Amino acid sequence: MKKTTSILLALLFVAAVFANCTPKEEKDNTPVLALLLYANDQLSGNCATVTRNNTTSYSASLTSVPKGGCKISSSKAEVEASYNTQKTNVVAYFTKAGSSCDAVTTAFNNSVNTLITNSNNTDDATFAASVEKQRAFSIGNLVTESTLKLKNTDGRTDAQIAAMSPASLDEMFFLTAISTAGNAGVVACVTALKALNQTAADALTSTPPTKVALSSCTYGSAQPATTKCATLNTEF
Repeated sequence: MKKTTSILLALLFVAAVFANCTPKEEKDNTPVLALLLYANDQLSGNCATVTRNNTTSYSASLTSVPKGGCKISSSKAEVEASYNTQKTNVVAYFTKAGSSCDAVTTAFNNSVNTLITNSNNTDDATFAASVEKQRAFSIGNLVTESTLKLKNTDGRTDAQIAAMSPASLDEMFFLTAISTAGNAGVVACVTALKALNQTAADALTSTPPTKVALSSCTYGSAQPATTKCATLNTEF
């Protein structure tokens, strides 16, 4: 996430410079254009976190994390930093939604802090073995990559899938906040959260959603290779 943040800052800087300078024929803008294209590339696409379940079975969690932030946390410090980043972004929505989310905020903080504690208390060998079983791969579009799952498991029609698009990283945090409050049964908090951005909330929580922040796929020797997701195990 730190890498993604630095890229965002770089993109904003380049955009500001690009917008406020007067181009001249003799000036070579190639480096600026290259940086802008690189930043856009790092912010595009989604991420597949692949887990090797056994020698013939691999599963992937597909998220809205962009290419620049698509990585596996390889140390306990990185895991803690990742959890804290997620916690900060989700809690920010609870705070904006007001006092109706206070209890959910406390419970969410406690849950994430427990995950951090458990990770830090894991013995080094077990932690290393868990990391070794995971890989992160950039994918183009989590909806496209999970089409088979959306159709065969979730029962979505071709038209419904065509209407879906990947959510942004910020929308993924927004959905996490809504889902957390919903799972806790705090209706007032859910209502307050959705009111922050009703359009985004409707897209993320409709049945089926038109914006997808999280999906998955399962593949291995028993499943034919039909998409990038289905063949990620060959890159493991």
